[in-house]
Amino acid sequence: MSGDVVTVATVYGAILLGTCIGCGLTGIVFVQTVLYFKFYPSDSIYNKALVSLVMALDMMHTILIIVSVWESVIVNFNRPDLMDLIPKALGLSVAITAAVTFLVHCFFANRVRKLTKRWYFAAPLVFLAFLRLRELLHSHSQFMRLRHYSLFIKPFPSWVFTLGVTLSAAVEFIITTVMVIFLGRSRTGFATMNHIINSLILYTLETGSFTCAVTIASLICWMVMRHNLIFLGMHFAIAKLYANSLLATLNTRKRLRADRTFSSQREADVYPASLNIHKSSVRVLYYSSCVTLTGLVDSLFTAAYPGPSLTYQGRTYKLLFAW
Repeated sequence: MSGDVVTVATVYGAILLGTCIGCGLTGIVFVQTVLYFKFYPSDSIYNKALVSLVMALDMMHTILIIVSVWESVIVNFNRPDLMDLIPKALGLSVAITAAVTFLVHCFFANRVRKLTKRWYFAAPLVFLAFLRLRELLHSHSQFMRLRHYSLFIKPFPSWVFTLGVTLSAAVEFIITTVMVIFLGRSRTGFATMNHIINSLILYTLETGSFTCAVTIASLICWMVMRHNLIFLGMHFAIAKLYANSLLATLNTRKRLRADRTFSSQREADVYPASLNIHKSSVRVLYYSSCVTLTGLVDSLFTAAYPGPSLTYQGRTYKLLFAW
């Protein structure tokens, strides 16, 4: 075999293991998709279309990487002269990864816009996501044009892939950081509502940090070990992790609803059952905080949960908790 990729274990082993992990993650995507349509049948058409599209792209990505491994391991079995050859399906899988990450980044950028109420926080994220999409599509074209790993890892085409993966990690890190900061500033003086905000922060860190860590690990392997395909095996999982982060974000809304119901019961034990707001200034502060948190949760998860309303000093408030 020509070039720097020299062993069967670092070529076939890496992509075979990456494919097995990717298939497992696709199973999780499928289960999460079924749960989404089961628990949120009245969700917006935008969310349903996004979930359906991401699921379809993820299935296509899985088929492509399986075809790539089949061609490399089975069709080209015992032909070391073809070990350096890039299957066409592999190049297409890179394009699918670019599309999935772009859709998910735009979804989270929209969450940042709703959370911060400022479009100029989200606009740079969408721009960086678009640059990432462009660079990975360029990488796809280089895969299809060069058709050999040893040619792709040379300086010119390699920097395109490097830039694309770097932008992906940067966008994920920025989104997670901005959301954690703004959620932290949204804490109130009530322990139960702070508990819900802390849960939102935890969900944000869980969905963002792991995806970012795997992307960075793939980038590091690409930078320091271009003589093998470990980076590519890890890259197989990136699209699936993004799809799972999207679905996990949408599916956690039911858990948050349960937390809010539990919190309302706790507050009901502390405060009188009467809704006469003029009798207690503490209840005014509590209801105002409820209104703030309702907007926060709805901005993040794009789901409105109806509750009772009350009028105070000429203003009508939609309460967060059902009493």
